[in-house]
Amino acid sequence: SLVPAISWRQKARYDEGMLVRLLIVLATFVLGSGLSLAQERVWALDQSDAEVYLVFGVPETDDVGVSFWCTQQSGIVRLYFPESDPGLKPAVEVNFGLEVAAKTYPLKGKTAINEESAGTSLEAELKTTDPVFAALQTASHFAVKAGSTSHVFPLGEADFPTFLDVCGKP
Repeated sequence: SLVPAISWRQKARYDEGMLVRLLIVLATFVLGSGLSLAQERVWALDQSDAEVYLVFGVPETDDVGVSFWCTQQSGIVRLYFPESDPGLKPAVEVNFGLEVAAKTYPLKGKTAINEESAGTSLEAELKTTDPVFAALQTASHFAVKAGSTSHVFPLGEADFPTFLDVCGKP
């Protein structure tokens, strides 16, 4: 025969190598799919009887990068970042910046402990007429700079016109 005979030991090593390769491929697939979930954040506009939410997160999960919410027709928007600088103390007012199109809008917010992540969250209150909202509607992204951290968020699908219309005073 032209095909060389292989010993049972060579076949066992070959089978073992194939099994290891298969396990590596499966592990990569499982870990990779978990990592891709973190990158599936999208903008969603949601409304209840009294409130409106514009959230950048993973649908059907607690994964939120940033959210804007208001009581309908109140003229006031609350801006919430679940993860800010972990070095910031909870329950204090802090100055931070929203950077939109190379301009920084100074804001004041209040920190709190994020019980889900044990990090520090940050919440601020703005009027629907604040100039930052006009900038957010024309920009491609914005950054939040609080303490020593900076988070960048895309704005592609963020429906600020509808959100602000429902939040604004009649």
